[in-house]
Amino acid sequence: MRNSLQDVIAATPSQPEKEQQQQQQLDTEQDLVQDNDGGDSLTSSLAIEGFVQGASEDYTVQSQTAAYEDARLQQIIESGDMEQLAEIVLNGEGGRLLGLKSKEPEIQAFLNNVPSYMEKIHRVHDAARDGSLLALQQALDRRKFAIAKDDISPNGATPLHVAVLFGHSDIVRYLASRFPETMAITDNDGRTPLHYAATIKDNGHFYNVLSQLGANPKALDKLGHTPEFYVDMEKSKDVLTYTELLTIFGAEELENQLLSDQGQSQPVSFQGNPIFKTEQGKYLADSLADPLIKALTEIANKRPKDPVAYLTGYLQQFMGQRKPIIEALVHSSSSKTNSTAIASSVSKVSSSRTGKPHADIIELDARSLAEQQEDDEDAALAVQHLEERDEHGQSMLHFACARSHRRGALYTLIEESRIDVTYRDELYRTARDVALQANQPNNAAEIDRYVLAQAVLGDVEPFEQLALQGYDHILDVEDENGKSIVDVAAERRHEALVDFLNSLRVLEETREDLHQVIRDKDMERFKELTAVPNAKWLIKTKNYYGRTALHIAVLKESEEMVQHLVQLCPEALKVTDNLERTVLHYALGTNFCESVSRILIQNGAKRTAKDLKGRQPSYYFINKADILRLQEEEEESR
Repeated sequence: MRNSLQDVIAATPSQPEKEQQQQQQLDTEQDLVQDNDGGDSLTSSLAIEGFVQGASEDYTVQSQTAAYEDARLQQIIESGDMEQLAEIVLNGEGGRLLGLKSKEPEIQAFLNNVPSYMEKIHRVHDAARDGSLLALQQALDRRKFAIAKDDISPNGATPLHVAVLFGHSDIVRYLASRFPETMAITDNDGRTPLHYAATIKDNGHFYNVLSQLGANPKALDKLGHTPEFYVDMEKSKDVLTYTELLTIFGAEELENQLLSDQGQSQPVSFQGNPIFKTEQGKYLADSLADPLIKALTEIANKRPKDPVAYLTGYLQQFMGQRKPIIEALVHSSSSKTNSTAIASSVSKVSSSRTGKPHADIIELDARSLAEQQEDDEDAALAVQHLEERDEHGQSMLHFACARSHRRGALYTLIEESRIDVTYRDELYRTARDVALQANQPNNAAEIDRYVLAQAVLGDVEPFEQLALQGYDHILDVEDENGKSIVDVAAERRHEALVDFLNSLRVLEETREDLHQVIRDKDMERFKELTAVPNAKWLIKTKNYYGRTALHIAVLKESEEMVQHLVQLCPEALKVTDNLERTVLHYALGTNFCESVSRILIQNGAKRTAKDLKGRQPSYYFINKADILRLQEEEEESR
């Protein structure tokens, strides 16, 4: 069937880069779910799922420069040009095909499915505007829908344009990381989502997110301007502004609600608005945080007459006692390059964890000392954990997925090392997400093959753990023949696994409902959702950010909800986020930490637990910026 589709696609110039892009898109068909739109034809389904070779080199969907007359459309249908028909739908003009007929069964099957395609594209755009990540994921069951256009979004905007414009961080990260081609799509004025992000007065948040994920800052719009040009808002205000973009979407009244930073009109707080840029702040935190926190803590306790002189003497003493950093050795793996990269990162984390704080912000009592003994007993496990992930949350699998390998090598690495495929880095990306972002779809296929192998065995527990960790690619998995993971399990009569997989979508929806109720602080609905037999699972399971219901309740500073969740599921106190931060790490980083922290500690939260950067919860009592940023993300997710 695939060959029959390629026969109707026009040939394109033979260029290495073009071939790589084409191969990426063809390979990513395995990332798509089965066609369940009721069509009888695989070819008609592939026209939407895998129509790529006729696309331009920057992945843009070709614009329709003139209205299609009935005669012209009929000519396309009679010629059996599936490529042109798919192009019409993806350009948001599928309405022109409604009611048309064809004598060819394949073409007619495609035409019959056009209303379903249009409805799903509309749902993707609607979710991108409203900020519902789960709704977007459910509607986005074909890769090309991620770049499809719809009349709900004016001026040829794509879902990523919409998500940027309306300030939905989770959807922006999801689309840009999982479907990197979305960052190159342009609207009718030739502007990419990065052009849109450059106009927003958000201290460069969305611009930086897209830039880090690979967006091109040099892309030119039809006026010849790059995204970098629009970053200078004083210079570009006569060309394009954020207000003008919102006006095009009929949402100009939302500007003040959407923007949390309005320049100098807001009072300046150095705690909430750090004077350093992101990279500068990371450098200072990594290199100076440990000695400065210890020194300042001692100064606060001893109150010397000359604090500056005392600080100078303390730092000089620290320099004299400091041991040289020795690069950590990592256990052997299938890739020496990956091991070296991880070892470099691990050595930084290990060096920050070896020292004992001179005086913590929270005074250690008998319980804290007992916790320290527990940490010593778990030392071997901690070393192994450090070897698996660096301070940015990346495992050796993340590094491996960014490079090409011979067939089966990545599968062997996962099987032999038993590394966790659910790990998310600081940008919330799994290793599978990294593979797609790095234009390595074969690596994503290897991970899917490993997951599929677990389905063949039929054990439910591995899939319960995947779901518990918020791994959102389970139902995407297909075998080489296009059979879904549910069908594979059903063929082997693994009834318990089939039941779990069929219920997974409902479980995910319920989890998202619970998280949203917590964000809205709807206590009545909150108690309803937690008064179910599987309440503990719902409380412990993680979302796309790697956060549980308890993490979110702490970020929302809801004392009543935190108390309720802890009583129902005290195990949630030990569940960590994507960077191994516990709920106590979160609590001490909020502005109103005392009451919530007391609840957590009284119920057994460990004050000596360390995250991937080697930081105990008390670190965030002094350095709140990271946790305050997480609170902003949760506010944007409402």
